[in-house]
Formats: sequence, C-alpha cells, structure tokens
Amino acid sequence: MGEEIPDEIDLKETVQQGKEEQMNQQMERIKSNMEKIKHKLVIISGKGGVGKTTVAVNLAMSLASVGEKVGILDVDITGPNVTKMLGVSNDLKPRVDPDKKSFYPVNGPMNIKVLSMSFLTQDTDTPVIWRGPMKMGAVRQFLGDAQWGELDYLVIDLPPGTSDETLDILQLIPEENIIIVSTPQEVALLDARKTIRMAQIMERNVLGIIENMSGFACPHCDKHIDLYPPGGAEKASNDFDVPLLGKIPFEIEVSQQGDAGLPFVLKYPDSESTKAFKIAVNSIKKHLS
Repeated sequence: MGEEIPDEIDLKETVQQGKEEQMNQQMERIKSNMEKIKHKLVIISGKGGVGKTTVAVNLAMSLASVGEKVGILDVDITGPNVTKMLGVSNDLKPRVDPDKKSFYPVNGPMNIKVLSMSFLTQDTDTPVIWRGPMKMGAVRQFLGDAQWGELDYLVIDLPPGTSDETLDILQLIPEENIIIVSTPQEVALLDARKTIRMAQIMERNVLGIIENMSGFACPHCDKHIDLYPPGGAEKASNDFDVPLLGKIPFEIEVSQQGDAGLPFVLKYPDSESTKAFKIAVNSIKKHLS
C-alpha cells in the first residue's frame, strides 16, 4: 500500500494561527506586567495645548517626592516630550536583555522609570511617521516587554483626543484610572467632555478632572485673575459625576522649567502650582484608597 498523502496545508490559516498565538502570549505578558503595578494613571485630554504632558510629568514627580515608586510611559507617538521635561537625554537608551527578550526603562530623576517614543528616534528633529499597526505594536511592547517591576504608580501620557493609541491603551490595561486634563477654555472643555463620555461608554474608571492654567496671580497686586471664564471644570465634574481633582494655576515658570528639563515641583517647592499638584496627588490617593 502506498503512503497516505496528508491534506494540503492551509498556509494562510497556519500563519494566522501563529499570529494569534503570538498576540495571546503578548497579552499574557502585558497582564503579568500590569499586575505588578498597583495603580495605573492614564492622563488624557480632549485636545492638544492644554498642558497634559506638563501635568503628567509633575504628577509623577509629586508622587515620587512623597516616597512612591513611580514609572512614566510616554506614548504620545508624534509628540513625545516627557524626556525633555524630565531632563532625560534621548541619547540614553533602554537596556535590552536578549535572553529574556525584554528591555528596561531608563532611570530618571528621583528614580522614576521612564519609557518614551523619543528613545526610538535618531534626534529631537526626527518625526515619528508610523501607521496605526506600527504604533500599536510599540504600545504593546512598552506594556508587555518592558521590565517595569513593582511600582506604586505608572503614569501614562497619551496623545490628545480619542485616537488609536488611546482606545488601545484603554482596552489593554486592566483597572486603569483615567485623569482628564483640560483648561477652563470652553473649546477645551467641549472636547474634554467628549473624552469623559468616551471613557464611560467603554466602562472605564474616570478618576477625575484636573483643570490646568486655572487663572493666575497678578504680579503687581497679587489678585487672582481668570484667564478664561471660570466654572467649566466644576460643571463637567457635576454633569458627569466625576471628581474635580485639582486646579493648577498658570505660572510662567512652569513652562520655563519644562523647557529647561527640570520639573517645576522640584525647582519651586513652595509655589502655588506645586501646592496645587500636592492637592491633586492627595485627591488621587484618597480616591484610590
């Protein structure tokens, strides 16, 4: 009798099965990694220009300053500015462990663990021109293949709006806590409200709102002056039944220190903005306890 000829192998099906198996393994790594981190703070905004990254960096520094183990992940693919604001050189690169097929975040100020898309670019002038699948692949690697270790907080700085990265992060991270950053400006709040609604539709926990650039003190008379009509953040907080975590006043030194690569809360520990960040951190810890 001749040998029985096996059925023809379906190469497309085999390749698809391989991809699914690889994806399942990566999802398991993400789950295992995230289980070692007590609290995941996802910082998002409805639009750009509201100081989202400034808030993320100074929140991370404020948490580290009270003894928390903190990491910060910058997945703003096209505008990764976390390393600049922390004073971490892009010449530093994550250490790779080829045996474990993983890599380690870079140590930043106050031992904050830092990962950013900026580590993958040649220089600060090189844009990241990637399509969706490439961006999502990088996000999953940051979450699953990076050795974050045990942390109290992982602060994740997302791109503005409701892009692929935002949706993917919200689907990938278990038990994340979303913080919405907005200015009091009506246009910013319109977009912030949409972002809150998106998170609620996805049944994700919205920890609260932080209002940035919330007025400033006149340098001549010390009187509080509103840059925009006030009350919008409070109204959004009430309308969506989410806490208002803090109101960060406008101080020109905040942006100056971000450009200089030294977080504001370290340079000016007694300023009104630093006090406001401490209030926000206390609110966050209270709601998470």
